[in-house]
Amino acid sequence: MSDLSEFIRISQELGDDMAFVQAGGGNTSQKIDSKIMAVKSSGSFLRDITINKGYCLVNFQEIKKYHNNLPKDELRYSNDMNSFVTKGDGRPSMESGFHAIIPKKYVLHSHPVYLNVLLCSEQGEEILLDLFPYSLFIKAIAPGKDLSMEILSLLNEGNSREEYVFFLQNHGLITASDDLLACYKTHLEISNSIKEAYAFKTFNYMDNQNIHPILFDNNLFPDQIIFSKHEDTKSPGYVENLSAANYIFTQINDSKLTPLFLSNELTNYIASMDSEKYRFNLDQK
Repeated sequence: MSDLSEFIRISQELGDDMAFVQAGGGNTSQKIDSKIMAVKSSGSFLRDITINKGYCLVNFQEIKKYHNNLPKDELRYSNDMNSFVTKGDGRPSMESGFHAIIPKKYVLHSHPVYLNVLLCSEQGEEILLDLFPYSLFIKAIAPGKDLSMEILSLLNEGNSREEYVFFLQNHGLITASDDLLACYKTHLEISNSIKEAYAFKTFNYMDNQNIHPILFDNNLFPDQIIFSKHEDTKSPGYVENLSAANYIFTQINDSKLTPLFLSNELTNYIASMDSEKYRFNLDQK
């Protein structure tokens, strides 16, 4: 097997910074050879990943083929994705589809709070495409199957890049490269440059425990949908994601931007997804 030590280290570093990853969110992957890819396990914490736990080995070539003729049913998709595991810890990430599809050795995906101030605002798309004209912007869409198919569509349109940057509205950031350190550096630089340009306060989840009431009825990103209704308000899934939502909402208002909440239709669909229910029932709840 190809060496995964740097992949493990970068995954841990990314997951250890709550400004990028909250609870079991975010995911990373490394294509090991022409068929096998290591990808974070669904619901596992990036900060806790080791060489022995927290990721799956999947046949990414078979996943790519599978996306050429997908079932419409999300439950079947979720179950089928598990069949591509050759070895591993639990289920593969629900985002394994786009990790397989993006034609780069390394793919990093996180939910950066500073970037999400823009991605969760009405003005964010225009601002980000102006700041990062080489990037690809994806409108709000359900994670998993739908997001993977949208990325496949963009790639099929001939959007070839030496290094990919995808901005996911109301969601987060994907960077992809054949150079892991460059991929990680781009990830950090995008977030840090936005924080500096807008003079955002440093995110501290302990300072964001007084959740604005509007956030119990309106959602800014998928993980807020999944964990905001849980009775255990001291669990990492609840505390970290609701704190991030509160920070993002506060910074949107302080920056004179307009919040962009997920539609009721998309919210209900994400809440019903089998892959999201699976994550909800893991320890991060």
